[in-house]
Order: sequence, then C-alpha cells, then structure tokens
Amino acid sequence: MDAIDGGECDEDWDQDLADDLIGSTLLVGLTYVDPEGALLGRRQVFGIVETVDARTGIVIRTGDEGEPFTVAPLLDAIEVGEPGLYQLADQDRVVENPDFTALFTVTESRRN
Repeated sequence: MDAIDGGECDEDWDQDLADDLIGSTLLVGLTYVDPEGALLGRRQVFGIVETVDARTGIVIRTGDEGEPFTVAPLLDAIEVGEPGLYQLADQDRVVENPDFTALFTVTESRRN
C-alpha cells in the first residue's frame, strides 16, 4: 500500500491551499478498513509536499529515504498542524510542529 487512489477530484478545490501545501511539512494518518469497517491496519506518513494536483493527488517526499507517497487530493481532510511533538506509531521518529496534518480512512474494495 504505497498510495491512495484519488479517483475524481474534489469539487471544492482550493487552489490557494494547494499552493500553500507545496514545500510544507505534512503528517498523514491512514486507517485501513475492510468493506465492513473492521480495522486492517494503521500507518503514518510524514514529509515535504512536492506537488499538489486536483487529479493526480498530493505527492509527499517521505522520511530519510525520500520515497514519494501519494495521497488523494482531498483538501478538506487537511488542517493546519497544531504545535507539538508527534510520535510516529510505526517508527521511533518524532515529528515536531508539522505545517499541516490530514487523516484518511481507506476502505478495501469488495472482492467478488
């Protein structure tokens, strides 16, 4: 699971916010659930926003490896980060004062 498919773009696209995100730090919390809503896992991604596009998503350059990670272009999910220290659950890394935060729930598609 290295990316989230954005599908259609957000109808309330805010170009000013999209522009503000570029070059900022973004902490993303991802919750993965099955079609019935049962928890499958959680993940946190942190990095510098490289690009923001209404169709292709938000590309974040993550961690020490600098791997790109793409999230859906849902700007409504993004909030200004609260000052403080954020312990990444799956790492020993602590993020300090991210510019923005976002929470996404990703629902696994049904298999027929």
